[in-house]
Amino acid sequence: MAEQVESTQDVDVYASPDWKPRHVQLETSRGITRLTLNRPPANVLSVEALEDICRALESLEYQRDVKLVVLAASGKYFSAGLELTDHIGDRGYLMIEWQRRVLEALSKVDKPVLGVVAGPALGAGCLLAGACDMTLASASAKFAFPEIRGGVFNPMAAVLLPRMVGRKRAFEMLLGGASLTAADAERAGLITRAVADDKLEAEVALVVQRFGESSALVVQLARRAVTGGLEREHEEAVRHAEDAYLNQLMGSEDAAEGLRAIMEKRKPAWKDR
Repeated sequence: MAEQVESTQDVDVYASPDWKPRHVQLETSRGITRLTLNRPPANVLSVEALEDICRALESLEYQRDVKLVVLAASGKYFSAGLELTDHIGDRGYLMIEWQRRVLEALSKVDKPVLGVVAGPALGAGCLLAGACDMTLASASAKFAFPEIRGGVFNPMAAVLLPRMVGRKRAFEMLLGGASLTAADAERAGLITRAVADDKLEAEVALVVQRFGESSALVVQLARRAVTGGLEREHEEAVRHAEDAYLNQLMGSEDAAEGLRAIMEKRKPAWKDR
């Protein structure tokens, strides 16, 4: 993605002093973190690339000023999926483990994640795009799980894709190898919105601007309330959301400032706490 944010305060964020990303780029500027897949030419997800994505997401746990994570890719592909050789032998176990950890990290990261798909998203790449909280895709992008033609399937997709697009569409994609256009993916609920190719960067910039004007604390707590209720029964989910609101949000400086700003008809001055 060519779109840039002013980066006078860019900071590379690492999970540990020993980890340095090889296949992703990670930078944070003014509350927006950009995680870019960068394994040319097709951003194939090797074990090492999956580890990079996972560790990059995990490294954000204590970045309390992050308001939005933008997950995008360099080049013509979002991702062509898993590395073929990683299906074989002991690498297969590592591949499954790291893909599971990536998807768990996406679910647990305490920040909203915006996926940006400007090219084909295949196999694990399709699952990665669909697992983001919000996903914008160019109209020319396509989404598919072609692995069945090679005699394999994606075990994580077998579990998660039916929950994303429904049972019948998942069968068509996973067993039949059917591909979706961006418009089809939007209708199926796999992505948020399909956007004209030449409008994608502008649409992403609007989302970034909207989140950039928000309180990091508030969006993090709101995300926690939503995601924490997804796997709970109704009453427990309500209690979880109420706890996030009453016991975490309403004691914060930003909640008081936001309400005060509305009453005083001015823009709030967030402190992210």
